[in-house]
Amino acid sequence: MRFRNLLIGIVSILCFSYSGFAQQVKLSQGIAITTFDYINKDGQSIEGLKSGSGLAFQVSYHKAHLVDSTKYLINQSPIDIYLATHRRMATVLAWVNYDLGISFVQLNAVGDIQQNTFSYQTDFLGLQGKLGLRIPLPFKTSINLQGIASVNKIVHGNQFLMNRYIDLTQDLQFSGLKMMMGYGVEVEKRFSEKLAGFASYQYQQTFLPTRAGESTLNFKPTTGSVGIRFLI
Repeated sequence: MRFRNLLIGIVSILCFSYSGFAQQVKLSQGIAITTFDYINKDGQSIEGLKSGSGLAFQVSYHKAHLVDSTKYLINQSPIDIYLATHRRMATVLAWVNYDLGISFVQLNAVGDIQQNTFSYQTDFLGLQGKLGLRIPLPFKTSINLQGIASVNKIVHGNQFLMNRYIDLTQDLQFSGLKMMMGYGVEVEKRFSEKLAGFASYQYQQTFLPTRAGESTLNFKPTTGSVGIRFLI
């Protein structure tokens, strides 16, 4: 149900966004530092877990502007007429952008409890959407403030515990769809009309509620990456 609702929301954005700009693609690669927030059946937080690092990749379709400010003054559709009489709103919408893409991230952690060491190594594939506000800066640079939502599914994972490996794809704490929400910041530099480079920071987390008599595991990855944005 959550996955279907997310798809409906994404399709709605694609259908109702208003832009005459060319389609663009973004590629990025970085490192994810993940914290596992685990609460056992007694409601106690496990202190032995430590954050681990893993790779993160993203490829996405990018819409640079919801409104083309060079065209709404010329066209005569109802929305163009409305924007022509509400210049401030049109300016803000010209700064709004969004991404829709696929992500791959390794959510890893290590730990030790009572002299027993263990580690989690997992690979997640996800569908990710970002809604941003790009603020132009001097020297062909800009800063993009983003809200992020993603749906992720484990494709491979192992837990090493007491000299043996456990398949995490069969563990209920890891299997199933994982909905994450968060925020991000991109600092971008334009090199030409068709190419820009950026460095980004993003933070996401799951929001599973704590229930009496049940253990709960939430993921909190922080990702730093670099990437490029270019016209198709």
